[in-house]
Amino acid sequence: MIQVHIITKELEQVREITELLIDRRLITGVTLIDTVSSFKNDKDEIETGLTNLLIGRTRAVLFSTIEKVLKEKYGDDMPLIYGMPIVNMDLGHMEKLKEVVDVEVSNNMI
Repeated sequence: MIQVHIITKELEQVREITELLIDRRLITGVTLIDTVSSFKNDKDEIETGLTNLLIGRTRAVLFSTIEKVLKEKYGDDMPLIYGMPIVNMDLGHMEKLKEVVDVEVSNNMI
């Protein structure tokens, strides 16, 4: 199990991504943190900005499918996406995640 973090400047894009990935049963349990400050070092200068963070839970084997779906939809406007392992999760939530996220459906999309 992993958390998929998707970062984008556009709040509307976060909403589109949430609906797209939930409808395709690729993520569950979405948490949205909107309008947070971000800082990055770009060419020896610190840049600041505002971003939005979508955190969804899924199976690790679905990461590449999620990445492909987003790349097809957004092309050059692809949001930053990365996965973080979930080391422990209570059994009830883990079983619910397994029920909601469908590996077979997403395997047919590859």
